[in-house]
Amino acid sequence: MSLLFKIKALNNFVDKKNFYDLFCNNFHIGLVHKKIANLILKHKLPYTLQNKSIFLKETKKKHLNITLKNTCELLVEKQIISEVTGENFPCVTSLGKKELFVLERSLVEYLGIRGYGVHLIAYVRTGKSNIKVWIPKRAANKKVEPNKLDNTIAGGISAGETVYQALIREGFEEASFKKKILNRAVQVGTINYTWRNKKFSLRRDTLFLFDLEISNKILPENNDGEVSKFNLYSSTKIIEKIKNTNDFKKNCALVLTSFFIRRGLINSKNEKDYEEICRLL
Repeated sequence: MSLLFKIKALNNFVDKKNFYDLFCNNFHIGLVHKKIANLILKHKLPYTLQNKSIFLKETKKKHLNITLKNTCELLVEKQIISEVTGENFPCVTSLGKKELFVLERSLVEYLGIRGYGVHLIAYVRTGKSNIKVWIPKRAANKKVEPNKLDNTIAGGISAGETVYQALIREGFEEASFKKKILNRAVQVGTINYTWRNKKFSLRRDTLFLFDLEISNKILPENNDGEVSKFNLYSSTKIIEKIKNTNDFKKNCALVLTSFFIRRGLINSKNEKDYEEICRLL
């Protein structure tokens, strides 16, 4: 396997013909697989199909929230969604703008609505140009990607949260990092991908990226039971694992690749697909 192959795996949306555009209050908010759209229309939920696009009929947030709740219940009943999370995500034209509505996290990808997350890389300098990164292993009882390797801190941004509120919450839950430490994190941009994750779903994610240099005296410790252990891995070991194994969650491999490019540890001298990889990040 190659690093480029792993990056392309999260940008694999090539079958637009199988999806309808989704609109709410004249805003384009998502992409819905035709099978899902037909199911929703068949059960007479307040959507309408016009000119190969799906429109939410309701306009007020209160009524839209009810529509999305009923949509989720329908997909659960039809066993398309296997389990709900109990966490609401926002539907916005961009994060920080007015919420059009909120919806159950597990429904987001079935309507192709953009989801948002925070990903932080905590690293330790071991020399002038050498670094090691704190890598957590997800707990064996995690419902999503158990036992996979992750970024130091990673999680979704819930409805009503700002980027920094999500970072502070996730940082304490996942690694016991206090606000004082997390305030030193440097925001370094975003990563976006459009990922055909399941048969009828489409992940359109924006991940807000942070780098945090810490001393070797600061040890991450999990608080919420979602991490089994943390290991301090060299950049070389991480890059080799991303290239040659499926040990890492796919989107975390993407975030780590971006980090190593910023640090100059993946470059045109040691990576033959460097230019193409950079175009995709």
